[in-house]
Amino acid sequence: MRLLAIAICLLLTCASAFSEQPPNIGAKFNKSWKKGAPSNVCMTSSAQIDPCVDRVLDGIKYQIAYREETHRVTYVYTSDEKFRTIDGLKVGDSIPVSRDTVRGQPGWQCYAATTRDGWSPVVGYDGLEIKLKDGTVLDLTGTKELKSGIAVILGFSKSHS
Repeated sequence: MRLLAIAICLLLTCASAFSEQPPNIGAKFNKSWKKGAPSNVCMTSSAQIDPCVDRVLDGIKYQIAYREETHRVTYVYTSDEKFRTIDGLKVGDSIPVSRDTVRGQPGWQCYAATTRDGWSPVVGYDGLEIKLKDGTVLDLTGTKELKSGIAVILGFSKSHS
């Protein structure tokens, strides 16, 4: 029985060693990720477009962008419901937000506070207003009275900016 338990532990350890995790920002882009994938460009910040691929790593779909000149990863995004941060956050979870904790750019994503493992929860798009769970709007410009609320996580990203 003990031998069986050891064998199972070794099998699980080996299996996890072969799982492919998403790359870190600045890592060299793996050219094999492009094989068989359509050529795309993705917006990676409010004024930047980079080549990108959709890639399933360890059963989770990611969008991975890289700088053409350097072949270094500039952006990783997922809205896959199977994804979890180290804190256990996932797409669809509710998260408290306020003008002080959210950052956004016009024409781009709005982010809640970065998680311990470096992921930025995406809680809105187009930068200056976030639709909250109760239907109200958190205005990041400060022109409206509402200063905080509960947002829904739409995805997670990491980027160079």
